[in-house]
Order: sequence, then structure tokens, then C-alpha cells
Amino acid sequence: MGAVYRDRMSEQIHISPARVLRELVPASAWEGLAGFPRRPHPAGAVLLHQGESGSHVLALLRGIVKVVRGDRDGRERLLAFRGPGEVLGEVAVQDGGVRLAHVRTLSRCEVSVIPAAAFRDFVTRHDLAFQLALHAVSRLREQTQSCEGDIDQRLAATLLRLIEISGARSFSLTRDELAQHLGVGRNSITKALERFGSHRVSFGRTRIEVLDEVHLSRLLDCRAAT
Repeated sequence: MGAVYRDRMSEQIHISPARVLRELVPASAWEGLAGFPRRPHPAGAVLLHQGESGSHVLALLRGIVKVVRGDRDGRERLLAFRGPGEVLGEVAVQDGGVRLAHVRTLSRCEVSVIPAAAFRDFVTRHDLAFQLALHAVSRLREQTQSCEGDIDQRLAATLLRLIEISGARSFSLTRDELAQHLGVGRNSITKALERFGSHRVSFGRTRIEVLDEVHLSRLLDCRAAT
């Protein structure tokens, strides 16, 4: 069902497929990145800190992370979720600026740590400047789509994307985190989940499990048809 489901998402529901760097480069190139020193991290760890200089890039080999940006008032916005095959922190390395967001683990993760100079050399050797630009556009489109449709459709799209990038249907995720991501209140997330029904999406204080992907995809069919 997985391959058919992904095709259906990309062709009928018009969600951009979760493109990761691993899909944009030769297998040997990704293996080169994965060959740098590896570090395991538990759920809840901070991998990258907003405001720090870009001294290195992380290749995400296993697990799911969230990208969170904090403002001056201490409020946070959950910008995106990332899964295996992704690179983290490359923007600050490429432009020489500081990191624009925190990266925190949602599950147990394993990363390889690539020094900034080694990553820049990697981009040059494999002529990846254009692919990385396309990758940035894909990420921007993903964030734009999280703002399209009503709350039920936006939440459905987020849950389906999490399934796509992780290969799992159960996530260590709170309603507060989903509210941050979609820019709504926690009560709005709770009501949307209740409208889905517990037989379609089960949720507790710290975990959400998708039981009926078809129902969520139908909600997005309605969005694509409007």
C-alpha cells in the first residue's frame, strides 16, 4: 500500500513529496556524508541551536526531528518536520550566517557530523548548488501548504507528511506542537482530532497514531478539488 499511497498523494492530492538530499545526489555521495563520525541522540535532544554559527552540518540517518524558530518574546513556531536522508543546518554553513532555528529530536535519532569546510567541498565536488536551491524551494512549498485549507485539511496534510518522511504511523507528538506548527490554538487541534474520530486518529497527551490514512487523504482530495 505504501508505494501506491505515495503516488496517489503526489498525483491526486497535490502534496509535494518529501524530497530529501539523499534523493538528489548519487548513492555514493550520500554514503560519503553518512561516513562522517556518527552520534546517537535520545528524543528531546537539541541538535542545533538558533543563533549559533554554522560550524557543521548534520546528516540525519535515523529518526524524526522538528525545526523550531523562537522570537524575541520567547514564543516558538514549529516550522517543519524532517526525517532520514535529510541534511540539517546547511543554510548557515553556505551563507556564513547564524542558524535561524533550533533543531530538536522527536524520536531517537542518529546523525553524522560534517564539518563546514568538508560540506562545502562536498557541494563543489558533486556540483550540488542547483539541487540545493531546488531543495530550498521544496521546503518553502511544504511550509506554504501547511497554511492552505481549513484546520482539518491542514492537520491531515501534516500527519500524512509525517507518515511519508518517517515510514511510521505513530508519533511522539503533542497537540501543543501541532498547534505551533499550524499556527492555531491547542483547542483547535483537539477539536479537529475529535472530528476525525478515535477510530481514524488516536491521540493522548504525548502520542498520536494514524489509524485511517484513507480518510485523511480524502480530506485533501476535497482541498485539491476547490
